[in-house]
Amino acid sequence: MRENSFVVNKLSLRPPIRTPAPMSLSTLPARFPFLPRALVLLGLLMAGPASAEWRDIPYEDVAKMPLGLKKADPQGIYSFHFTAKPAEGKTTLPPDLQMRIKVGNQLVPVPIGPDGKVDMPFRQDWSDADAQVQVNQPKGSFRMSFSMKARVPPGTRMSYATLTESAAVMERGIKQMAGMLSLFAPKVKAFTLEFEAGAGQTATLIWPDGKKKSWKTDGKHQINLPWKPDWRNVQVELSAPLKELGPQLK
Repeated sequence: MRENSFVVNKLSLRPPIRTPAPMSLSTLPARFPFLPRALVLLGLLMAGPASAEWRDIPYEDVAKMPLGLKKADPQGIYSFHFTAKPAEGKTTLPPDLQMRIKVGNQLVPVPIGPDGKVDMPFRQDWSDADAQVQVNQPKGSFRMSFSMKARVPPGTRMSYATLTESAAVMERGIKQMAGMLSLFAPKVKAFTLEFEAGAGQTATLIWPDGKKKSWKTDGKHQINLPWKPDWRNVQVELSAPLKELGPQLK
């Protein structure tokens, strides 16, 4: 399956200058694509020669978005993680890539899986304590992406509120990160359902008065439903279980 992505902004991470927060509204695009597995590309732009010495990146900058999402999503509707990716024009990661977090006098290793998945802990107290993410690679040697994925309700029958639970979390998270500029922040405009490849599928909404309306999958095996919070009591019937789902932003 192709990977759907959106770019919130590219960070310039360089010690010891504090960079803008990952959801800075001055760099938010006017429109976000489908978000079942939203990606935020973070360019690791670290000054200095191409040696193996450790570079510092403010932990506050790296953890800003994950910590904000945790506050907006106490039920854990979204799962998220960082992934190390090859630098542009490269096909592999540096073979000796290592990361760790420096908190006071403590060094906490950050495991990196064979697939590049970064098992980084997100803690507000570390952010408040001016912790540093340390990387043993120079500028431009690799990239980092932040992925988030909404949980998929099981089965084929559910309420519209259950089906679209991730949309409310997304709007709440954007509003919290936008702060006073939330009036101009992106908002959910639709909700995308994705099915396994194969036969065409349908989603049928049934209102309390018996009214029904159906949508069919397109060539990408997706259905775009309107985002209507006041439809929360409408029942949804799917012709098959979902593969993924997520909000579309405008």
